Amino acid sequence: MKIRKQLFTTCLIALTISLLLNSCKTTLNIADLQTNAEQAFNEGNYTAALQQYENLIKNWNDNHAFEENPYYDKAGHAAIALKDYDKAIEYFNHSTHYGFAGADTYLALINHYREIENFSREMTVLNTFIEKFPNEAVEAGAHERLFEMYLETSRWEEAETQIPFFSREPGIELLEKIMLVHINLGNEKEAEAVAGQLLELDGNNAAALEWKAKKYFEAGEARYNAETEAYERNKSRSQYARLLKGYEAAGEDYRKARDIFERLYKQNPDKKYAVYLYNIYARFKDEEKAAYYRKRF
Repeated sequence: MKIRKQLFTTCLIALTISLLLNSCKTTLNIADLQTNAEQAFNEGNYTAALQQYENLIKNWNDNHAFEENPYYDKAGHAAIALKDYDKAIEYFNHSTHYGFAGADTYLALINHYREIENFSREMTVLNTFIEKFPNEAVEAGAHERLFEMYLETSRWEEAETQIPFFSREPGIELLEKIMLVHINLGNEKEAEAVAGQLLELDGNNAAALEWKAKKYFEAGEARYNAETEAYERNKSRSQYARLLKGYEAAGEDYRKARDIFERLYKQNPDKKYAVYLYNIYARFKDEEKAAYYRKRF
């Protein structure tokens, strides 16, 4: 009985030692693979790095059933460096699912989807990137890109929400787009402010001048038509006096619009400006100038 007990104890010790040795061997093997993978990646040997990370993925999955695998993300970056986009997307999908994807992973995905012109996927990843990494998103200019994408689809309200998060002082091109958003949303004060910024940067900025000219023209038209309709309903002497006063006020707006449209026409003789000038001179009963611009469109 005593001998049996000793044999059992000896076998148990041997088994424990064997398990410990195997465990240490596995730990050392993973550590070696990880070191080799990182070294290969840092040296730009992405083929070797990908192979090592794929070995690590397999090793992890073999020994950690249903647990989160931390190696998919690194494998994805090695794959994308090799332009193996299908494999990269597959691995990045795993890393985002398991929560190991960093800001650089989202940026890699965004750049890839932009390159292949996958508009919907790029927008989806951009929104997720902004949600998960707000500071990095601002620094990377993600809000400017999303703003541009919303503009392409005329989603003015969504575009407006991105403006406060721009990472840089907007230049002329971006200011023109911001003004366009405010115009389409009917934000007249904001559009006026942006137009002022544009004209400070470029006194001949066509977008800002055109908006101001249209604003004056529309104000003149609204006043002219309102007074005409009122007089048609009541052709009294007092109403006629109000009509003349209203025409005078409308004339002031027409003249402001005329001056800007003529300036724009000199810069760029576009027929759209000629149409406005024809209508303004027709209101002024200036047949010669109205005919001149009529021939230009």
